[in-house]
Amino acid sequence: MKVGLIGYGRFAKLREQCLIHSDVLDVEVVGYFDPYCNDEKLKRFSTVESFLEKVDAVIISVPPSLAPGYVQLSLEAGKNVFCEKPAAISSDNLREIDEDLSQSKVLAYGFNHRVHPSVIKMKQVIDGKKLGHILWMRGRYGKEVDDSYSDTWRCNKALNGGGILIDQGIHLVDLMSHLSGGFDGAQAVLSSNYLNIAGVEDNGFITLYSTSNKISASIHTTVTQWRYLFSLEIFLEKGSIVLNGIRTKSGNYGDEILTIKPNSLNETKISFTEEIFAENTSWQKEIDAFLLSCDTGVNYPYAGFGDAQRTTALIDLIYKEATWI
Repeated sequence: MKVGLIGYGRFAKLREQCLIHSDVLDVEVVGYFDPYCNDEKLKRFSTVESFLEKVDAVIISVPPSLAPGYVQLSLEAGKNVFCEKPAAISSDNLREIDEDLSQSKVLAYGFNHRVHPSVIKMKQVIDGKKLGHILWMRGRYGKEVDDSYSDTWRCNKALNGGGILIDQGIHLVDLMSHLSGGFDGAQAVLSSNYLNIAGVEDNGFITLYSTSNKISASIHTTVTQWRYLFSLEIFLEKGSIVLNGIRTKSGNYGDEILTIKPNSLNETKISFTEEIFAENTSWQKEIDAFLLSCDTGVNYPYAGFGDAQRTTALIDLIYKEATWI
């Protein structure tokens, strides 16, 4: 299978390595299209049209405002598509993709945190119902940045649609929705008192809730934590599931420690467990599953277009309901 890359930054190069190391299919990485890159390590195409003529499938790793347009062009050309998150800067932006056309080929999205072994285990425990119904959830995802961060596309509202919420906090929004069944309400307080860039939040305090499932969730997403931290806590009727740390390519967030603890009334029925996940296989699993779907026609098992629509709509709702301070 001939695969090409639209966008050839850091994440595209990580995906390239996954393609090279995949044992699912024989893959030829034919080149890339990126008007802002001139890396000679891989063949560079000067136009997206000439690029699409040479590939069977496309990996898209560009700022989210540009992603829907490239997805649509690729689908129109009859190509299978894997697109990094965020899928778009808004639901309006995402509607550049023809929904009927999105059903004609494989269209996958890189919400890779869903595919971490620890998160898969969390989902299995929740769906198994031994701990009962989810009552509430809490998540924190933060990092520190240097002065150069303000000059990147991640701090350009036109390209990124916002700040740390849509860039990194979106992982928690997506995970919580994925694990709980979704939300229909949101409240938020956003600020840019450190970056001081209009519309680009450096901190977000978010509450999500579901009036049908009676579940509430809180999120803090930040660039001013001055250390790297990931935490996702889920509290259910009969116990809790807590994930501290997330294995990323940078390694900054540490190993994933998953703790499953029954409440005091269920200690004799459900055993306390703690498991450490020291390896992140999510990137490779996503690409392997994408290639398999392209080759066999089986449904892509992770985040698809419908998931991208739902998560983007939640991000829209958070920004709409937010108070800026």
